[in-house]
Parts: sequence; C-alpha cells; structure tokens
Amino acid sequence: MEDQKDVIQNETRGNNTIKILGIIVFIVACLASISAAMLDLAGEQAVGKVSNAATNCSGGKTCWTGKVEFTTTNGESITFYPFTAPMLFDADPFLSGRSYADYGNYQVRYLAAYPQFAKVKLAYFLEYTTHISGLCLGGFLLLIGSAFSGSKKPNKPLVLDLSSFRKKGE
Repeated sequence: MEDQKDVIQNETRGNNTIKILGIIVFIVACLASISAAMLDLAGEQAVGKVSNAATNCSGGKTCWTGKVEFTTTNGESITFYPFTAPMLFDADPFLSGRSYADYGNYQVRYLAAYPQFAKVKLAYFLEYTTHISGLCLGGFLLLIGSAFSGSKKPNKPLVLDLSSFRKKGE
C-alpha cells in the first residue's frame, strides 16, 4: 500500500512540474508576442546587418548564432541577438522578393527610449512563428500536466464507447 502511495506522489509531483513548466513557457511566449506586436506598431525603424556571432565551432558541425547590428536615428550603435530561428532568415529574401545580394540587411524595429529592446522584421511576419511555436508548446505542456494532475488517486483509463455508431441491423 505504501508503494502505491509513493508512486502516486511521484506522478503528481512530475505532473505538477510539467504543468508549471507549461505555464511558464506560455506566459513567456505571450509576453514575447505582445512585445513584438508593440514594436511593430510603435517602434522606430532602422536597417540592421545580421551576421554570425558563433565562433569556435567544431569541424563537423555548423553553428549559427544571429547577431544584429544597427544604428539608431540618434546615431547610437546597437547590437542584439534575436530569438528568431536561423532558417527564417534564409527564407525571408525568397519570400520578400529581395535579391540574395542584399542578404544580411534586415528591417529592425526598436523602442526609441530603450533601443536595446529591438526585433528583426521579416517578410509575412515570419518572426512570429517562433512565438506561435512557444504558445503551442506551453499550451501542450499545460494541457498534459493538467490532464494528469487533477486528483490524488490513480487515473482511470479513458474509454470511448462507440457502440451507438454501429448499425442496428448487424
């Protein structure tokens, strides 16, 4: 009997951890989405140069860490690291119709009062796919954690009764 209680307690702890992790991921993704939308609506605009900041990569692997450098309207030089997936930078020139000769030059949105708070603006708002992925991951973790952490007793199996869909003549 004691072993069953220990198993239930461990499962409950794990499920609550997943639920809390889901809440944290969901809240961070919401805040990131809201701040990105705010920058799109009220941010200043500049052109930034995207480059690879990764050094000391092993010989068999390629590594890429985006670094964006831009100059504000006040002449201040700013560097930041976007949370945008590297493959989205590759897709942007293709989707926007720009030539690949301009590769690396991207539109940047930033707050005039605090220019370190900035983001890269891509074609068709591709940068929001990262936020949507975070919202989906947070929602999924929250759903899984909530589904299994509701009670202190062992979970019963889910049973779907589809007998009502069967034809009566068979």
